Amino acid sequence: MITPPGEKCRLVARQLRLNRETLENWRLYRSHREAVADLICRPPQPTSARLCILGAGNCNDLDLARFTGRFAQVDLVDLDRQAMAAGVQRQSPSAPGRISLHGGVDLTGILKTLDTWERYRPSRESIDHCMREARAFAGLPFLDRFNVAASICLLSQIVDSVVSVTGPGAVPLELVRTLQQRHLRLLAELLLPGAVGYLVTDFDLEPGDGRPTRKASSTSGAATPRGQAFLGVSPRELCALVRNDAFLRTRVQPARMSPSWLWRQNPRRTLRVCAIQFQRIEKTGFSGR
Repeated sequence: MITPPGEKCRLVARQLRLNRETLENWRLYRSHREAVADLICRPPQPTSARLCILGAGNCNDLDLARFTGRFAQVDLVDLDRQAMAAGVQRQSPSAPGRISLHGGVDLTGILKTLDTWERYRPSRESIDHCMREARAFAGLPFLDRFNVAASICLLSQIVDSVVSVTGPGAVPLELVRTLQQRHLRLLAELLLPGAVGYLVTDFDLEPGDGRPTRKASSTSGAATPRGQAFLGVSPRELCALVRNDAFLRTRVQPARMSPSWLWRQNPRRTLRVCAIQFQRIEKTGFSGR
């Protein structure tokens, strides 16, 4: 869903504000950015290879020089086109013509509807309607297929948007699971046969920042951890979802987790991050959703 200019809902405005708050964090993100680039650039690719990044934001966690050196085309997708454009300009990659920006894109399909919910007391009808919208989300039909598609710390932001409306005590877990499922399917839809998808996610708060782990946020302060991982982004849970989902298990190889790494998100908070990786099955007849 593309949000037209001038019609931004509060949740969209909230995400744009968060992007402005992290705009100057380029140096803090260095080790995280290197880990993401190592992951994406490691497999050998043909000279014509194309890369798609979901949740590009300020591009602080993207090494665009490495990406344009490895891929013939790099497509960046996010709600915030201004943030992406500023990020590309700041990095000044040597081949900017290889980068295409797709801004104003709601990668959930539900933000406008979610914004109409009664705060902290969503009705059963509202939840069911949102779940139907999430399942019906058309994906990104304006894009082609890619050799590599990656979602970069976006799923935790998606869940955080829900929690910012419901509060941590009334999160509809069935909606969270629907959003997990649709996001993983979206990555699979973007892949060419044999191509690789990565869901990179922050999933836990590193102890020692002065706050209890169980009260910490994955992004803005709203989402709360569940067990040993933030709500909705447990790596083991996501791998199991890929394995058990009727759509995914016929289209991708079983998912595996990368070793985790640390992301210094701001001077007071360090997050633990890993990637869920899966590969499109090399067969014909795949037609998206």
